[in-house]
Amino acid sequence: MTHLIERFTEHLKKGKYNSATIAAYRNAIFVFYNHFRDYPQSKITDELISNYLLGLSNNKNSKHDAIQSGKAIKLFYEVIFSKKLNLKSTGKIKEDQVIDVLSHDELFQLFNAVKNIKHKLLLMFVYNNGLKVNEIINLEVEDVDTENNTITIKNENAKRTRVLRLSPNLNWHIEKYKLKHNPKKIFFPGSGGEGYYSARNIQLFFQKALTDAGLDKHATLNTLRHSFAVHSLEMGMDVHILQKILGHSNIQTTTVYNQFVKVKMETLRSPLENIDIVG
Repeated sequence: MTHLIERFTEHLKKGKYNSATIAAYRNAIFVFYNHFRDYPQSKITDELISNYLLGLSNNKNSKHDAIQSGKAIKLFYEVIFSKKLNLKSTGKIKEDQVIDVLSHDELFQLFNAVKNIKHKLLLMFVYNNGLKVNEIINLEVEDVDTENNTITIKNENAKRTRVLRLSPNLNWHIEKYKLKHNPKKIFFPGSGGEGYYSARNIQLFFQKALTDAGLDKHATLNTLRHSFAVHSLEMGMDVHILQKILGHSNIQTTTVYNQFVKVKMETLRSPLENIDIVG
């Protein structure tokens, strides 16, 4: 890889780049390839590069570096590989990416405003582990184990699964739901107990729940996923564990949530408090 960077450097020297820019671009490429040192070149996709830059941009001390790195990487690929990258987060990377997060009080209002047990349980399932809409739609009866308090999420080809914790708080609601609806295969079937729920219908009753709860929020069903992620980090969950729960393939996607974490100073403890000092 070093010889490619040297070729890139020679290209920069022949162009109208000053020494400071050349040094910055060289460093950006070295850091970039160090980050992806375990990846074959063919496996470094546009999406991975976009997530890498997004991770840099979310660090308040690295926003300028993220913009400069994006320019350097795009130029490097054009010069060395004759490839034009299609990146979501290069150039003018957004200073602040905004996601909607519901507070604990707002979630309390939301869940208690829903009277339909099927709708209520579905929304609580989404928040329980930050599920995607397609994951809740495809959930099967056999995937929900109240005895062991687990929920199994299969990917589309069922070759990779995630076994997640099912909150014991849901058990009573699950039994109530089963007694009323008696789902056979699909845990949350469509109308009439047959087929799959549509994503649109789920979104519609989520919006109704917001209205009934008196919440004037620009939120979608995915807001429950975002809220779970942020609240989990606020409670001290390790970001790598959160990555596995959410099913992210790249840690940079998960670290985006760090910027929305609000930690109260009175809840923080110094490591010194764990040491008994004599005298």
